[in-house]
Amino acid sequence: MRSASRTLFRFLPLWVFVFIFKIGAGMHYALFTPLAERVLPLPIVGVLVAGAALGQLLLDVPAGLLLDRYGYVRLLRYTTICFLLAGIVFGFGLSPWVLVVSLVISIGGWLFFDPGIAAYLLTHTPAGIAGRVMSFRDVVEAGGLLCSVVALAWLLALPLPILGALLALLFSIALVALGFLPKETRPVPAGSALSTRHYFIRRRFVVAHLRSVLRRFNPASTMLLVSGFSSTVFYGILWFVVPLMVARGTQSGIPSAGLAVFDIAVIVSGFFLGRLADRWNRGLLVLVGLFIFAVAGTMLGFSLGVWFLLLGFLTTAGEEMASVALWAWLHQLDRDHTEDAFVAGTVIMIRDMGWMVGPLLAGFLFGAVGPEWTIAVGACFVFVAWGVAVGKLGTHHFRALLRQPLAAIPTYPHRRRHKG
Repeated sequence: MRSASRTLFRFLPLWVFVFIFKIGAGMHYALFTPLAERVLPLPIVGVLVAGAALGQLLLDVPAGLLLDRYGYVRLLRYTTICFLLAGIVFGFGLSPWVLVVSLVISIGGWLFFDPGIAAYLLTHTPAGIAGRVMSFRDVVEAGGLLCSVVALAWLLALPLPILGALLALLFSIALVALGFLPKETRPVPAGSALSTRHYFIRRRFVVAHLRSVLRRFNPASTMLLVSGFSSTVFYGILWFVVPLMVARGTQSGIPSAGLAVFDIAVIVSGFFLGRLADRWNRGLLVLVGLFIFAVAGTMLGFSLGVWFLLLGFLTTAGEEMASVALWAWLHQLDRDHTEDAFVAGTVIMIRDMGWMVGPLLAGFLFGAVGPEWTIAVGACFVFVAWGVAVGKLGTHHFRALLRQPLAAIPTYPHRRRHKG
């Protein structure tokens, strides 16, 4: 315990950096849609947000190569400067070109943050306490995100140059905090989160091989891909719609802090659900989890105040229940564990596609059917995932699952319910 406490304290400059960075980056992402709506049609706004997600997806692999070559602290400094510039651009006033330039620059801001932080922590943390360190990182990020969205309505009332100055100040503080962080002294270890994220594309992304692997690990692999895509489509829609609702004041009963409840749900329920997946039938957990996710997600847009928070918590808790159970099941099917990085990387890529599709759909649906039904359409993707799970978990698979010995929950790629 003392070793864990000393390690956490040693990372204090990094925690300050992560907290401040997440406040600024969360503000930029949440503010972009309602600000862009003032000068652009919503469908165009959706296309822009989706285009930024596509750009980040295409640059993901080169980013991993650059991190390995030039070092994590150096590129974390670069990524912070990108967001600093994205904030300074706001000083030129509200116009389509200002918004587009700021969004394009922010792609570089998001690109190195998550893999850079994960790799730095993994290279400086003893293996026995890595889980606690990464969980503490999640808490710090969730705290920063909460601060970024809790005052969303107030921030939207500020002139754009003041918003830009506020963002620039936050990222300047983050740069100062980063300056107190020692540079990494050794490369990222094999099998780490960063290696898992990039290895599969660099060396093994072959379509025929992918199909073979998915068939071998069915039904868990197929359900993991379908549920991963559907969940990020849903969250992409949610992060597009809720800031607009707050800005318009048409749903003043939905708190700005409601956007943070989804990550808080993961932190609160994650350990409990991991133990549950060790003891219960995993097929049943997948079905129940996806059903809770779909039903609560459908009702979310029609809910106000504390009900929004409660349903938001249930939405993510249901999704996390299914996700943990599926990763544990996949871990059990892959007895040799020679394809872990390949499957994990494929799932991450499919989820990144969901972050692109979600805002694109929301941009066109928001004006046509309203915010409530736009969120409900996102939940329809989850119902499709639930239907796939019902089909895959036929009588044969379900009975076979009851006879299988339980395996430990593996370390699976951390997945946020916000941009990052």
